[in-house]
Amino acid sequence: MATDVGSPQRFFHMPRFQHQAPRQVFYKRPDFAQQQAMQQLTFDGKRMRKAVNRKTIDYNPSVIRYLENRLWQRDHRDFRAIQPDAGCYNDLVPPLGMLNNPMNAVTTKFVRTSTNKVKCPVFVIRWTPEGRRLVTGASSGEFTLWNGLTFNFETILQAHDSPVRAMTWSHNDMWMLTADHSGYVKYWQSNMNNVKMFQAHKEAIREARFFRWFPSEVVMIQLGQNLQHIQNCRISAEVHLHNWTRTTGSDWKTGRDGCKAGPEPALDRL
Repeated sequence: MATDVGSPQRFFHMPRFQHQAPRQVFYKRPDFAQQQAMQQLTFDGKRMRKAVNRKTIDYNPSVIRYLENRLWQRDHRDFRAIQPDAGCYNDLVPPLGMLNNPMNAVTTKFVRTSTNKVKCPVFVIRWTPEGRRLVTGASSGEFTLWNGLTFNFETILQAHDSPVRAMTWSHNDMWMLTADHSGYVKYWQSNMNNVKMFQAHKEAIREARFFRWFPSEVVMIQLGQNLQHIQNCRISAEVHLHNWTRTTGSDWKTGRDGCKAGPEPALDRL
């Protein structure tokens, strides 16, 4: 006769339940769980928020690599070919270092969308001279400073009482000039300190440019059509450029000997 051979019968009954974690034997205060949850929040001065890992676009290693290669590279003949491998990330250089390949300057990858605290149209946007921050001028008259690496909000400054229409930096990176819809012009230092304010026009100012051929950077042009002196804010010259109601843009010629202004209709004046 065949007998069934199996596992011996256990003395204690052990049902096959799912694994249960051991109970905590130490005393736990009732508010300890709440305090632990509060530690995961960060306080930014306004309200409690969860800590967020921001995506950072750090271009400093590429700039350092470009400065190092510039010591021994004459032109594109000495450039090193970058292989499509993750190990060649350290060899990437900014677009200035690959002028022979214009495709490197084509921006095809979306990075981030940043929203202002007060949702309103943004009329003008400029980088600071050192490239660390981004300054935007909105229709509410506010300046918003954004971090150039993480693209997060840094500070808001109420600069004008009307929409900011023009913003430009001087060529010596010492002055920032802004103009609004009411015709007021303001001069700012690099630390956003307002130095001077005056009303240059009765109408809206659409654009402003500095004279590049003046070494002291003391003269600038603005549309409405006159030349202003920075130090004493006097009108140096006034030229009637267009018979139309609005002039929307201007720019200087690269040779530094001419200015081009464009009105709202399709007509340019040099």
